[in-house]
Amino acid sequence: MFLSLFKPGSIGTMVLKNRLIMPPISTDLAARDGTVSEELLFHYAERAKGGVGLVVIENVCISYPLARYGETQPRIDNDTFIPGLRRLTEAIHRAGAKAAVELSHSGMNAELCYLEGEIPVAPSAIPRQDGLIPRALSRDEVVGLIDAYIEAARRAREAGFDAVELQACHGLLINQFLSPLTNKRQDEYGGDRSNRIRFLVEIVKGIKQRLGFEYPVMVRLVAEDLLACGITPEESHWFARRLEEAGADAIHPDFGLGSKEKRLDPMPYPQAWRVYLAEETKKHVSVPVIAVGVIREPHVAEEILKTGKADFIALGRALIADPDWPNKAQAGEELAIRKCISCNECVMARHVERAPLRCTLNATVGRAPETARLEQTAAPKRVLIIGGGPAGMEAARIAALRGHHVALYEKELRLGGTLNVGNVPPGKEKLNWIMEYFDYELSRLEVEIHLGQALDAEKVRALKPDVVVIATGSRPVLPPIPGIDGPNVLTANDLLARQLRFTGQYIVIIGGGTVGLETADYLAVQGNDITVLEMLDTIGRGSDPLYLDYLLRELKANGVKIMTEVRVEAIKTKAVLVQGKDSEKHLIPADRVVLAAGVKPANELAQDLQDLNPVVIGDALEPRKIIQAIAEGYSTARVI
Repeated sequence: MFLSLFKPGSIGTMVLKNRLIMPPISTDLAARDGTVSEELLFHYAERAKGGVGLVVIENVCISYPLARYGETQPRIDNDTFIPGLRRLTEAIHRAGAKAAVELSHSGMNAELCYLEGEIPVAPSAIPRQDGLIPRALSRDEVVGLIDAYIEAARRAREAGFDAVELQACHGLLINQFLSPLTNKRQDEYGGDRSNRIRFLVEIVKGIKQRLGFEYPVMVRLVAEDLLACGITPEESHWFARRLEEAGADAIHPDFGLGSKEKRLDPMPYPQAWRVYLAEETKKHVSVPVIAVGVIREPHVAEEILKTGKADFIALGRALIADPDWPNKAQAGEELAIRKCISCNECVMARHVERAPLRCTLNATVGRAPETARLEQTAAPKRVLIIGGGPAGMEAARIAALRGHHVALYEKELRLGGTLNVGNVPPGKEKLNWIMEYFDYELSRLEVEIHLGQALDAEKVRALKPDVVVIATGSRPVLPPIPGIDGPNVLTANDLLARQLRFTGQYIVIIGGGTVGLETADYLAVQGNDITVLEMLDTIGRGSDPLYLDYLLRELKANGVKIMTEVRVEAIKTKAVLVQGKDSEKHLIPADRVVLAAGVKPANELAQDLQDLNPVVIGDALEPRKIIQAIAEGYSTARVI
């Protein structure tokens, strides 16, 4: 079905069984001493088992501590790390994939808390975004770092890696040498582009000379800096040609210095939008080029290859969400793929919280092997799940996978719960993929699904279940505001669920959380005058920062007004009375008022069934995000 995707391909002397590559994505799963942990081993082995052709291990530290990226970053700066890395390559090879490792140095962007009192180093002493000035590397230190990369490659080969990839984008050290914004050196490693690429070229040539020309070296090359006067596409293409001449076996283009948003793609970014980077690079080199960026569906990946835009496809977050993406695609089971929705929980974990990798859709990500594997039950039970939102659907899926008899009751006429509200605002369409996945899986697993049926305690007891799981979700909070029961007032939940549309009206939204802001976006694009009121001094609490920045830009472009630290005093027929932080009271015009002041658990049924010891999960336990709902559905059903 996907002939191009599953055609063997070569990168130098390395032959891959298909055109699918897992690119390096930091996991924070290594041990604190940089060795390979059981969690890290399990994570990569699962992706290899899923059918990908090549697994590239995340940014591995080549020179401790100045190259260090994080406390739980894998290391390759000493021969003592070879045995652990060999365990990793052996596990990947046993699972049928090739293994590569990304060699990395953070340079000026190293975090101080990991540098053991040292100051970050860089090609030049150019202030960072936070104002800190890194120490410029001496010429001898530059030569020493070239040797450190070469030695790291030597260790990689001894550990069994089939190739290495050099991290030369994303604002890290090699990118800093390449960019005129961060390289102001006056020696042979700075100045014109021939000198700025010298550091990288000497690394590539040094690895080839040390390990033999047949050992594959890939380069994750900066395609352009996202800052004025930085690396341009034209300069990147020139770099790519020089790297091919130096012996590089593949080019993997991506963004360099600048905002992370365009390389970490929040949910509204369209599928495969970054493929043009590979397409343009491919016109200038004859070695294979790898495409990356929000590639989620097999037919999209197939079209990229068929039209010659790239030679290989990198599936990053797609393989975090579903390690079996390749196997399912090859079997023609596209609907069985749990497609990444770009919610960026994994990004928040890695880039904001410095926490182990996690995934909204895949509750096994970041877990220890013993808690990530499912065992068939020896005593099948009648499991009743009440509520068909994300928590209830995942609980039903896992319970059925383990061999239980599962019945799922949902009072609405369709499954999905809050997904049927969250998918309505602009840019949130990927949430529909969650429903497509569960519709397929629950049908395949023969879960009994009863729609449009609300259960009370009497009906539950009549069903005689062995286990009851309450996943009845939440309901909007109605704050005690005079006039809140007026005819011009409705909740954001009701508005979005019914997909109501208005034009040319003054609309006030009470609540500046994510739901309030997304509702504002939904209404603003319809041509309304929108004001968002928030009683706290911050908005969008708990949102992915990259998505929040994107959303606020959209709101600003659409003329949405946002007021913080205001208290709503009353809702009137055509206005909302508020008191600002200056204690002054104001009337804000309002033809309609939309309440987005939060939600509370809807779990009264659990109280009526205490004698049956029901398990309460998801928003019925405590309103949070989809990730917590699915995690609780998984954890609950795993131990039934």
